Amino acid sequence: MTEGNPVALIIQFSIPMLIGNLFQQLYNLVDSIIVGQFVGADALAAIGATGSVTFLFFALCNGIGSGGGITAWMRYRYFKKRMAIDQSL
Repeated sequence: MTEGNPVALIIQFSIPMLIGNLFQQLYNLVDSIIVGQFVGADALAAIGATGSVTFLFFALCNGIGSGGGITAWMRYRYFKKRMAIDQSL
């Protein structure tokens, strides 16, 4: 993972996050259409008022998940190397 073109690696790892954001936006769009047509204007305004908070929550969880994945992978590699060293002694 540390070898190769850094830009290509960053793009490769950002694609799942981008796909998740696209699905989130699609969900918000469909939710707004359904609520606007069947529930009413007040409910649609409530969805619009909480949209930013919802996006902030999902972005925060996405960032924590990505950072946690990196940390977990680094610890996994460390312990795997450690076990290989211990077994070789």
